[in-house]
Amino acid sequence: MLKGIQNFLELVNENWTTIAVIIGLCLTIAKKVMEFVGHTNEERIVIAKQQIKETILKMILDAELDFNDWNKAGSIKRSQVIGMIYEKYPILSKAVNQSDLIAWIDMEINESLKTLKEVVENNKVE
Repeated sequence: MLKGIQNFLELVNENWTTIAVIIGLCLTIAKKVMEFVGHTNEERIVIAKQQIKETILKMILDAELDFNDWNKAGSIKRSQVIGMIYEKYPILSKAVNQSDLIAWIDMEINESLKTLKEVVENNKVE
């Protein structure tokens, strides 16, 4: 019994920094989960919209690459991006007004397309 306690204390002594980091990470994750669980669906939708603004450019780029050979595939690309958004953020399906949400997503897609075109124009090899 004493040998087991001694082994445990040696383990803690040798790995105290790792243990402290793991405990800190667990506490931080638990705090974030509790904050998220405490949000209403409307607040979660606002959070998802903020994240969408940050990731939509990548989604558009992926859609452009998937349908690169298709010149007139704008509606297909748009549908793919909207599908990816709903897949990544399922909370959006709980939004009360889906038509307003789709209109907002379309507006964000258009803004991101402008940004993508600017980036492509600025990086063209002359």
